[in-house]
Amino acid sequence: MHFHRPHFLHTFPPRKLWVDYLPMLLTACFIIYFAVAREQSFIKTLPTLITLVVQLLLVRVNRYAFLLGGTNALIYGISYFSEGLYFSLISAVLISAPIQYFSFFHWSKKQNKTARVLRRLSVPRLLLALFATVAGWLGCHFALSPFFASASYPLLDSFLFATGITVSLLAAFCFVESQYLNIIASTISLALWILLTIHDPKNFNYIIISVYNLLRIIEASVHWTKSYLAQTRAAEQKGENAGNAALTEQENA
Repeated sequence: MHFHRPHFLHTFPPRKLWVDYLPMLLTACFIIYFAVAREQSFIKTLPTLITLVVQLLLVRVNRYAFLLGGTNALIYGISYFSEGLYFSLISAVLISAPIQYFSFFHWSKKQNKTARVLRRLSVPRLLLALFATVAGWLGCHFALSPFFASASYPLLDSFLFATGITVSLLAAFCFVESQYLNIIASTISLALWILLTIHDPKNFNYIIISVYNLLRIIEASVHWTKSYLAQTRAAEQKGENAGNAALTEQENA
């Protein structure tokens, strides 16, 4: 006996159905269930649901991830304010949102061709980016923490502030390393929300979305790396073909 997929499922390739849409649907169901069960406010639930779509678009290297993500960062700002995550609030509203809007327009240049060519950082530039991130983290923590006496977990929050800036800038200019650094940031974010949920169980949804984010970002890092390698091979092949054509032309002359 052969199992036949329902006709409407043929619209979606198996990978998209099982790897993309089904996990997103299940996560959305969990988020909505716990939001209702724990009486979480709508404004704190909404950005977690939007994030599901943003991460899926990001995995596919789709510029609309930045347009939707920038708007979602503004909504997240409300949640960060209510939880006393003031570094994350500043990062989301004043840095992440503007950079993501810029990224959308930058990636939209020349009909999404040259602006979306993925790149790799050289070792010196990578080390410089890491140094700037650590320096920014420690600088923000020790310089600004005294002004936010009621801040929750300022050491972790300021780390996410600094790495968020670096990740956003690297992603805006199509550097693959943005996703590698984002894995570290997402892991710290998950740890932060676990700590916050211990004190306020209503934040459990943020643990769910943090786990989802981490898995999607790992997937995105793999996809971005494969896309970069494919683009590199295509460019090399194009250059080789052009060289062969020029050589043939010279021989014929």
